[in-house]
Amino acid sequence: MFSNEYGPLLLGLIFLLLLLLGALIRIWQPWMRVGKREDSLQTDAESDDSAPEEPQMLDGPKLTVIVYAENGEEDIERCVEMLEAQDYSNKEIVVVCRATAESRELISGRLSGHENVYVTFIPPGTHNLSERKLAITLGLKAATGDIVLTTAVNVRPASDHWLSAMAAPFSDPAIEIVTGYSHMDFSELRGPGRWYRQFDSVMTAGLWIGSALAGNPYRGDGFNLAFRRSTFFEHKGYARNMFLHYGDDDLFVNEIARADNSAMVMDQAAIVTTEWGPMANRVWTLRKSRYNFTSRWLPQGPFIRASLLSWCNWLLILCAVAMCLIGFPDWAFIAYAAQVWLIAELFQILYYRRLAARLQAVRLWWAVPLFLLIHPVLNFIFRLSHRSLRKMNYTWQR
Repeated sequence: MFSNEYGPLLLGLIFLLLLLLGALIRIWQPWMRVGKREDSLQTDAESDDSAPEEPQMLDGPKLTVIVYAENGEEDIERCVEMLEAQDYSNKEIVVVCRATAESRELISGRLSGHENVYVTFIPPGTHNLSERKLAITLGLKAATGDIVLTTAVNVRPASDHWLSAMAAPFSDPAIEIVTGYSHMDFSELRGPGRWYRQFDSVMTAGLWIGSALAGNPYRGDGFNLAFRRSTFFEHKGYARNMFLHYGDDDLFVNEIARADNSAMVMDQAAIVTTEWGPMANRVWTLRKSRYNFTSRWLPQGPFIRASLLSWCNWLLILCAVAMCLIGFPDWAFIAYAAQVWLIAELFQILYYRRLAARLQAVRLWWAVPLFLLIHPVLNFIFRLSHRSLRKMNYTWQR
């Protein structure tokens, strides 16, 4: 088998293939943490009849839910009714609305019959401020709860246990911030790129969630984020990133969260879905652009890990092709190279499917290897095409 002059080179390629396979297993660890099944966190619909009922935190610390909303009194009232139906009874709801003067009376009137609901409005002349940061800050000023959870009017929780699950970690006095997961309604995405958009969302979310589960939180989700009210004011709120329109979730979490004062809740009952309707594709693009921009202020380790995953996949396929070309017509080498490559791809497909199922996205098969290869290329093109819009992330540009 090794009698030809390329024998040492072929052996080296075999070793490199095995080394890359091991590297892929190591690099995938953050995503693997998220993909682990947690049967103890099943919802009532998934649990068997013999399982104990999920506890309801009726007497926990007072929770203030701050809801950021825009015009649309029917949507606001629907969101308030959904929050009132949550099993966490010790709560209040603060709705901060960006509305026209004509809509204010309608919104206030529709919410007047709801108890423990307070509504306020963003004042005019806020074009050069972050409206979301201003809304949350106003909500915190009005809040009376020890714990605050930020969300938006277009969320749909998976369960009535959402608030209970998010508030549970605060039973530990050391916990100051709790990060949850939200995802857009992927069924609203349209066009041939909808599968890739889901893939990109899963890989991005899986990376920061996996790091948080490992005790290295660096990013959060403003649609499902809870923290102590006192912690917000002790850290002077958004003072460090007030010059940006965004960062109320990822930069805020990165500044405050540590392994000993934070928790990540991946209970399936605590996952929320955001609904955008026909705007889904545009919203996906805007959110990706914003996160790409704010990532420069975040730890670079997770992003390097994601880059290494891409490089390893490219090197794996290049080494397999080189081995086939050099070893030809020795079919033993070709078969060996194909086997190692197939094992690596099958490993990645299976773990991606587990991750996608955990994050409630489409589970892919043959598209996973292709998407892993083109992911860094498309990310580079995306950054280039949106480079001219970066200045719009600064508050002084509006």
